[in-house]
Amino acid sequence: MRVLLAEDDPNISIIAKISLEKIAGHEVTVVNDGESALQEALTQNYALILPDEMMPKMNGLKVCQEYKARTEGAAKPVIFLSAKSQDSDIREFTDNGTGFIPKPFDPRKLPAPIEELLKGAA
Repeated sequence: MRVLLAEDDPNISIIAKISLEKIAGHEVTVVNDGESALQEALTQNYALILPDEMMPKMNGLKVCQEYKARTEGAAKPVIFLSAKSQDSDIREFTDNGTGFIPKPFDPRKLPAPIEELLKGAA
């Protein structure tokens, strides 16, 4: 599956990319800010978008909202990766996207919650 990972922390993006590629066999493209994430999501064909919430230029929620507004019902699943984990944050993530995975995450187990969230969205 083609995955767009939007993460501004280079260490996290490397770890997540390796996990998703080596463990789950996905093809992962990494961008490091919200504007790039939105542009990639709108112009390329990804099966899944994994944005961090706190990114430069545009946060993950805004990326998700703009992406959904511009794709008019054809949007692919969006699963947030974020250190923000208060109930109100999680509610915003699940109201706007397919789900939420908290950071820090175990790289060996990162593909599992993604697969579960995608099954639940189908």
